[in-house]
Amino acid sequence: MKTVITSEDKSFFRLNEIIAYKSLIKHLSLRDLKVRYKQTWLGFSWSIIRPLVNSIIFGALSLLINKENSISSNFITVTSVVIFWQLLSSVITDVSNSLVANSNILTKVYFPKIILPISSITISLIDFSIAFVIFIITNIFVVGLPPWQIVLLPLIIIYALFFSLSIGLFFATASVKFRDVKFLLPFLMQIAFYSIPVFIPTSKFLSLNIPSILKDIYFLNPFVGIINAFKYCLFGVYEGPPFNYLVINLVTILILSILSIRYFLKFEKSFADYI
Repeated sequence: MKTVITSEDKSFFRLNEIIAYKSLIKHLSLRDLKVRYKQTWLGFSWSIIRPLVNSIIFGALSLLINKENSISSNFITVTSVVIFWQLLSSVITDVSNSLVANSNILTKVYFPKIILPISSITISLIDFSIAFVIFIITNIFVVGLPPWQIVLLPLIIIYALFFSLSIGLFFATASVKFRDVKFLLPFLMQIAFYSIPVFIPTSKFLSLNIPSILKDIYFLNPFVGIINAFKYCLFGVYEGPPFNYLVINLVTILILSILSIRYFLKFEKSFADYI
């Protein structure tokens, strides 16, 4: 006869259990941090090298598209978006792999499985913090002090992290049953990258002679609003979406987040059977 241990915490997102197991989150986060750069020669330098290479590539592409902007302006803007996108994409990827990567401990003892995805976010935040601090220092020397909107940046980052965590939770749950997810997700992330205003700003996209339905679809992409809000905090210029699209995006993100979290919690007790 099989015994199934379930949680008595019925709160949304199991907040009480997460607080009770905060020491486990700390332990798993430190473990992931040590493993990520173990036996690497450059260590944490990779958190700078990856966005730097992408910034050079897409910064050069942006010069071909936005010839009216200066070289420094193009590269500063592209670098900021690349660093931020690196955070969001790594959170989605790491969270989606968190259950399969920790399959060895899923069946040993009981703990709220939501801790595994949450702990995987730490290393992405550390990589982002290192690259972002260097970017801010460079931006001050090249452009000057950021505008007052910089005070809104923590809210935008938290909002984006919550959305990325929710997406990752959906794929993490699906990957336990369907291992095809780890092959599918990189393609989806690549498509998402080219659909956001990285080297083609929103203002340039809207100036193109394309059907209005494509512009509506573009604005309905939650990542477009998140990226433009991030750029607004750094440079003080907002390119859209308009307010009505922002409301739609907010509602969409909340619905998708609730559904993905519920999906994760619903199948949590059966993870060990598939792992």
